Order: sequence, then C-alpha cells, then structure tokens
Amino acid sequence: MPKPIQQFVQFGPVQLPYSQLFILRRHVFATVNLKPVAPGHVLVCSRRPVKRLYDMTEVETVEFWITVQEVTKVMSDIYKTNCHVSIQDGIHAGQTIPSVHCHIIPYSGKILISQAENQKTERSEEDMNQEAQKLRAHFEQSLL
Repeated sequence: MPKPIQQFVQFGPVQLPYSQLFILRRHVFATVNLKPVAPGHVLVCSRRPVKRLYDMTEVETVEFWITVQEVTKVMSDIYKTNCHVSIQDGIHAGQTIPSVHCHIIPYSGKILISQAENQKTERSEEDMNQEAQKLRAHFEQSLL
C-alpha cells in the first residue's frame, strides 16, 4: 500500500497544514502566524526540528537566511514599511515553540511589540489560509 502524502509540516509540537504555508523549501518553510502581534506578522521556520540556531547545518542556515531576506523584502513592499526581524533562540530568550524560527513583523508604529504580546488572539484557520494564499502569489517559485 502506498504511503499517504503528508499534508502538513511539523513545527515543534504543532502540525501546520500546507494551506497555511506560503513558502516550502527543502530546509525551511514560511507560514502565517496564529497569534500575530501586527498585520503581516509571519514566520520563517526550519523544517528539521532543531531547538537552537547553532544546531542548524550550514546548508540549512544559508537557506534559512536567504528566505528571511526574501520574505522581509516582500513584506516590506506589501506593507510599505520596514520590518522587525527577530529570533528567540531558546526558552530563556522567549521561544515558545521549541524549533528555530524567525519572526518577520511589518512595523506599524502604533504599538510596541512587548505591549502587543499580551493582546494577541488566535486567528481562525480560514483567516490564516486566506492570508497564506495571498502571500503565495509573491513566492510561487518557492513552493515545492
């Protein structure tokens, strides 16, 4: 019997459906955020489950940072602003999902990120799927 086709990626303990991804590469993926602190808050994540940045291989690291650079450019263009780019490298740095990922957050100028952390609410799966679909158009060559 053929092996079923996987329809999700693993992100720490969470399974993210492909419908919420807008980039899927050999070593990384990019996804919309369940609890964004601002409109356009997205994540670039390692596909291999590694908890710390220094645990990534050189090849993974290069693909990760190239993807961060590309996503930051597109999000800056879409939102007509600069972006916050940050990694919480380990639990003591505030990492809530134990897997390497980078937050890319278009700057809104209206609220500080530290204030927004306490105001986050979960989005619906439909809302996340729609945002990912819109972003995919900017990255069509990046999907497997």
